Amino acid sequence: METLLGCRNLSVRFYQASEKILSDLSLTINKGEKVLILGPSGSGKSTLISALAGIIPEHVEAEVSGEVFLRSHAGVMFQDPDSQFCMLRVDEEIAFSLENRSIPRSEMDDIISDLMDQVGLMVDKKTPIETLSGGMKQRLALASLLALEPDVLFFDEPTAQLDPAGRKEIFDLINKISQRTNQTIVVVEHVLDGCIEWMDRVIMINKNGKIIADGEPEEILLHFNKEMKEAGIWRPKLFPYKWMDVVENSSHPLAIKLSKMLENEPLHSVEEYGKRDPIIRTENVAIGYGKKTIVKDINIDIHKGDWISIVGENGSGKSTFLKSLIRLQPIKNGKIRFQDKELKKWTDRELYGKAGFVFQNPEHQFITDTVFEEIAFGGRQRNWPEEQIQTKTNQLLQEFGLEHYRNAHPFTLSLGQKRLLSVATMLLLDQPLLLLDEPTFGQDEKTAGELIMRLKERQKRGTTIVMATHDMDLVDAYSNQVILLHNGRILYQGTPFELFSNQDILNETGIVPPLHYQLMHARRERVLI
Repeated sequence: METLLGCRNLSVRFYQASEKILSDLSLTINKGEKVLILGPSGSGKSTLISALAGIIPEHVEAEVSGEVFLRSHAGVMFQDPDSQFCMLRVDEEIAFSLENRSIPRSEMDDIISDLMDQVGLMVDKKTPIETLSGGMKQRLALASLLALEPDVLFFDEPTAQLDPAGRKEIFDLINKISQRTNQTIVVVEHVLDGCIEWMDRVIMINKNGKIIADGEPEEILLHFNKEMKEAGIWRPKLFPYKWMDVVENSSHPLAIKLSKMLENEPLHSVEEYGKRDPIIRTENVAIGYGKKTIVKDINIDIHKGDWISIVGENGSGKSTFLKSLIRLQPIKNGKIRFQDKELKKWTDRELYGKAGFVFQNPEHQFITDTVFEEIAFGGRQRNWPEEQIQTKTNQLLQEFGLEHYRNAHPFTLSLGQKRLLSVATMLLLDQPLLLLDEPTFGQDEKTAGELIMRLKERQKRGTTIVMATHDMDLVDAYSNQVILLHNGRILYQGTPFELFSNQDILNETGIVPPLHYQLMHARRERVLI
């Protein structure tokens, strides 16, 4: 095969860092190859593709040694598509890429229409970008990259901001384009479902920025399972198995595993919920923003010690509802009672001493210059004795594995570390209520597991946890109740087991249940057939 790009003895050190993030790394990528790059947070995966794409050191300053074999035409899609948009409307964004190729204005309209069709961007060309959903923005970003006619496409966790349905759509789209054009594609990901199935090759980097594995996907999964687990990589739930083999063969290893999981489900799902006083009660609440009402007639009780999951498609009102429970978003109608007192009658100081909120984007809540002071902030605001602040803050630093970063600026942490810090800051005051917006969003498996373990420990001590999430495995494993928002109303409130067993609701809402429920439904269909 024809070698397209690569590097020899590549080392990269950012000027503010004392150590190299990549060290003497060499690799070649052939024309038409589909390459997946894996590794723990901070191992240099994004740095590697930035160097191969020419972003480092041309646009991002760094000390670089070794050789890099670049292509003159490369396209890069980042986690957050908004960071790479520079125009206001859909057609203008694609036209900007075409202008870089000196395409005559008279030819642009047809090319823009064709590109929008290719990526399934079924909106008016004049649509403002800010009104697009996350999935639509990624489609626009892809159309803009394809307009450049790049030799190679780089994707840096392109689905990190998307729910599972959106992730599948984008990966299916990229795969479809790669098959049609034989496009060379390099992907950095830590969630493998949806992409590893069509990769030619997997490269794994360790925490020191060195390549420790390079081979076919099945080979890497077989021989480097331990390293992948330590790196926090979400291993595929199905691959390399075929779904129909699992469904049709009850003795298949995965079928046996999934069947056992299903047998245990009702045991932790059947429980009495109505015998305790509620910590939160809503009465005919309507929520929304601006003049728009998103959900109305919300009547729910949340009891002390509950772990409640709020689920629903993008735009269904999950985050808005979560924020309304702590007065970060005003309600449009009705009443919310917290600890048997109307929410609007609480002072801010009283309320936020009793309830903590963790934003989807951790950076939205950081307000100090060091990790230590970020955690200590709540105690300082309440004039705690310095000894108490030091003791409790150091305890949380150790619990969340942030001791070595106590003097670092919060914005310099990795995404996973920022999430851990955002939760640690909310645990200083031991509030009885903790609200979390997508707590595992964009996290590797290791970080997500550590975070959930800390939250579970708090729940056992009586903390009530309410989280908005798209992660149905998380919902199934930890929630004792689920609230499903759909088409402006609460469509379902009950146990995860009852929700994931209800094929009608799954069909109506597009929710994809955990794999063991999928097996249950598939086998019922086979019996009916």
